[in-house]
Amino acid sequence: MKHTALTIDGVAHGFAEYGDPHGRPVVLHHGLLGDAGLPDVWDAWAWEAGVRLIALDRPGHGLSDPVPMSAVADWTPLVLPVLAALEVDAFDVLGVSAGAPYAYALAAALPERVRRVWVLSGLPYVADDAIRHRYPEAAEPVWTFYREAPEDEVAARFAGAAERLADVFASSPSTLAALTGLAGHGWRGPAREVRLQTRPWGFDPAGVAQPVRLWHAPADEEVPFPAAEATAALFPSARLTEQRAPDHVPSGPTLRELFEELRAVARS
Repeated sequence: MKHTALTIDGVAHGFAEYGDPHGRPVVLHHGLLGDAGLPDVWDAWAWEAGVRLIALDRPGHGLSDPVPMSAVADWTPLVLPVLAALEVDAFDVLGVSAGAPYAYALAAALPERVRRVWVLSGLPYVADDAIRHRYPEAAEPVWTFYREAPEDEVAARFAGAAERLADVFASSPSTLAALTGLAGHGWRGPAREVRLQTRPWGFDPAGVAQPVRLWHAPADEEVPFPAAEATAALFPSARLTEQRAPDHVPSGPTLRELFEELRAVARS
């Protein structure tokens, strides 16, 4: 794996590739505190599945420069020149946690190119009051802060939590590396993203007509399962599987199941 960047019109776009360079392209969207750097096992699983796994750094994450975005839908024009440079035509999208809305955005905007959508512990459509209210009542002040506070304040809150986050993810080298990158960008990446999460995404989720395959743990304490269920119901062709491990982090069995299904569609 080589984590590198393309500079397009003066803006750096970070990415990393895993698996079979001639395999089925799958564009991966990392979580809120992540970047394109993945544990080595992802490379092995992608090879076995016959998948060319392309992980993209969103703005302010990893090697990507921070850029302003007014909605999640703004992701598509940022990605198109990167896909052109990497010579990617038709592809699948994969979203992990907070990366899910960005995977949906590409599917909605590029129906002729995005073939399937895969989601692990995906962030729900919290801009919808009915879905957001499936979170515990104590979460509402947090969503209100993200929605209404200036981006500088939100970034400062992340910066203030940096030491605690490093302790939480002490056993995850890839996340610790991502946290270092986020700090280097002044925490602009996650600050922008949590603000955009609270607002309409800029596209109608019902317009995602591709098959959407989701996994989510009923005991997930970060993203309530009822909110994930309600979001899955927005898509015309969605299938949600309960992850047995009671955690927001995708479990080993879930990842194996994902790559087994990717291998099946890559060979079909």
